[in-house]
Amino acid sequence: MKNLNSESVNNKERYKMSDLSTIFDSFNANALKLEASYKQLQDRIVEIDREMAQTNECLNKKVQELNKLTRYLNSVLEGMYCGVVAIDMDGRIETFNKSSEKILQVKASDVLGKSIQVALAGTNGFNKLLLESLSTRENVFNQKRVIELEDGSSRYLESSVTILQDTSGTLTGLVEIFQDLSEIRELKGRLYSVNDLISVGTMAASIAHEIRNPLNGIAGFACLLQKELKGQNLKLVDYIILGTKNINKIVTDLLLLARPITLNLRSCKISEIIDRSLDLVSEESRKKGDKNIHIKKDYLFQNNNIVCDPERLQQAFLNIILNAIQSMHDGGELTVFVQEVIEDGFCGVRIGFSDSGEGMSEDTLWKMYLSHFLLPRPMGLASV
Repeated sequence: MKNLNSESVNNKERYKMSDLSTIFDSFNANALKLEASYKQLQDRIVEIDREMAQTNECLNKKVQELNKLTRYLNSVLEGMYCGVVAIDMDGRIETFNKSSEKILQVKASDVLGKSIQVALAGTNGFNKLLLESLSTRENVFNQKRVIELEDGSSRYLESSVTILQDTSGTLTGLVEIFQDLSEIRELKGRLYSVNDLISVGTMAASIAHEIRNPLNGIAGFACLLQKELKGQNLKLVDYIILGTKNINKIVTDLLLLARPITLNLRSCKISEIIDRSLDLVSEESRKKGDKNIHIKKDYLFQNNNIVCDPERLQQAFLNIILNAIQSMHDGGELTVFVQEVIEDGFCGVRIGFSDSGEGMSEDTLWKMYLSHFLLPRPMGLASV
């Protein structure tokens, strides 16, 4: 009986050992599979890291290209002569280039990110076009308009507004491109004035010839009367002759205005031309017993020779000096200076006149360059 029990126990132990061996074999097999899976996972992680590194490198290149393109587009935008203002669909300003700052006299830092109605409220009339396009969702092309800035000045603009869309067709905002035509408009006005002056000059030349013919006859007959008359009647004839000379001078000036100017250029000493003009004025003032005028010369130009038409230049100096002297009613000081100027490698000369007269207003100063503008009385050069 004991032998049977002993054999039974041995069998059980053998079964247990067999089960343990099977379990260990299964464990070892699973461990090998797990190790292999872990090795595959490590390889996959290395592969993913490599792919991510390549992706990051590509992304960095794309970001660099995008940044370069953005900088280039911003450079183009800032360098444009036209003003560019862009807003989003809520009316907030997204773009405001340098030309816009210059034309509208508003800093970009003060308006970017703000509502256009609030940020540009001081520019009367500018917001209207963008806001209308934002409301109607319609483009506008080459519309001319006048706006008023905060300082009260006006700008004549030509504007175009375009609706912006993304690739899916969704509206993203609006952009207005505008050009300041104020200077062009002013130049056109001046051109029209010049054309009018040319017409007036041509007509004046024709009239001058018609006046001079009978005027010479009047002067000739007056000279004959001068030989035969005496006393008070002779004095009246002298007035007639003097009047005809004055009229003849006016006619000559009209002819000079209408006739193309031909300059007789040659090398001359600028100081000598100025001195001759001053001497003529001083002698004329002395003869008339005019006021006490002190003349100060400040010649700083070492190379005294310039190429010019001395007669015309002297006449211009005479006109300026006479105006200065006549403006100083109680006497004063007239300063004449000559300076050497070197700009961009070019050597020139600057000639200036200043006096202690009352000067001219800004409006008068602007009009003084018009050939037909006359002052009621000499004002001098104090404000120049």
